[in-house]
Amino acid sequence: MLNKSLLPLIAIALLASCGGSDNQSQQPIETGFPSCSVPDQNEVFFKFLQNTYLWYDQLPGAINPQAYSSVDAMLDDVRFEQDRFSGFQDRQDYDDFFENATFTGYGFSSDQSTDLNAYIVRYVFDNSAAGQAGLSRGDRLTNINGFSVTQINRELLSNETVFGPDQVGFTINITFEKPSGEIINTQMSKIAVSTNTVFASQVFSSNVGEVAYLSFQNGFIEASDAELEASFAQLGNAGIDELILDLRYNSGGRLSVAANLASLIVGRSAVNDIFTTLTYNDKNSNRNSSFRFTSKLNALNLSRVVVLTTPNTCSASELIINGLAPHMEVATIGTATCGKPVGQNPDFYCDKVLSAINFRTVNSLDQGDYFDGLPPTCLVQDQIVADWGSLDDPVYAEAVNYVNTGSCSAPTASKSRSRQSIELTTSPSRLDYQALLTGHLH
Repeated sequence: MLNKSLLPLIAIALLASCGGSDNQSQQPIETGFPSCSVPDQNEVFFKFLQNTYLWYDQLPGAINPQAYSSVDAMLDDVRFEQDRFSGFQDRQDYDDFFENATFTGYGFSSDQSTDLNAYIVRYVFDNSAAGQAGLSRGDRLTNINGFSVTQINRELLSNETVFGPDQVGFTINITFEKPSGEIINTQMSKIAVSTNTVFASQVFSSNVGEVAYLSFQNGFIEASDAELEASFAQLGNAGIDELILDLRYNSGGRLSVAANLASLIVGRSAVNDIFTTLTYNDKNSNRNSSFRFTSKLNALNLSRVVVLTTPNTCSASELIINGLAPHMEVATIGTATCGKPVGQNPDFYCDKVLSAINFRTVNSLDQGDYFDGLPPTCLVQDQIVADWGSLDDPVYAEAVNYVNTGSCSAPTASKSRSRQSIELTTSPSRLDYQALLTGHLH
């Protein structure tokens, strides 16, 4: 089961399989090294980097594999300075997240950066202990097993001290406050949580017709295709005219899932057109390839999509914005995305998975390199103050306003991305990506 102490690497791996997730390259690296010792792993993985790393020409000519205590230390020493995304994780954790979609926990994600006196609930997985206990997005968790969150932050208590070991059945007492002000005291126990990626789907009528809202978070994983197909089948039956797509906490994943989602949005007008193109280094140019829009039974055939974004909107989520932009109007509401116009094919050796950057992504107009992120059409700071699809949520409320009026409620420098005008930033960011991942799974 997925160990929550590995969450930063899991988040990296979630980005890491962007483009390499169709099981075409998931093979052990061919080497002459029979050992799984740290020096042998360092040498094996460095040879892989020399061959397929996008920035292989920025690597040192050689390393001393004995000089590093771990593969992580080796990678940190040799990586290109612009690379915030390459990383290692254990094979079991990788499989649990992407293929098994499970972890041991209570089943919710929290934001611990905006309120030192509470954990703010970002989202709650379906069929989880947290959901059964009544937790939902926007709730403020103030006391966990006798510890106030103020005390937890002041004394820097460990995650295991507060939430307990990764053990099915471990039970804690919690106190949380609903947005209405209601305070609830209850218990919840750790279970094997099967994660979902569609968190809300609803339709409402407006002056522009029928508007759909879809919250898609937590990654583009194997299970996402079935969830999205089911959601779009329901939306298609409602005769949708506009779509608000919430990607605020979706850090990316399978490119094939991104291509399917994009095809469900744009529909028949773009079938067989290029969604995104992958370009590898000059040693591997034979691997260059494109993902194209496909014909989908439940496609909505829209001319515009409004996407909700934060710095946690990353990788495959950004590809949805960039890849759709040449084919339809794409308006973004929120804040700039994380800035990952590159991707990885995971490779395996012993019990480790290396997800190192080895290709860049561009849309059908050859636009990419948005390392500073994609800027918002309407700038609105994310605030977790209500459940999905509530007008008390300022980002969602601004999206509804944009759908109805075609403009921001306040002036914003960026414009919507359309066939005529696509604005992308190009200068590299030095911001540490892990610092953006403020959400925590429990």
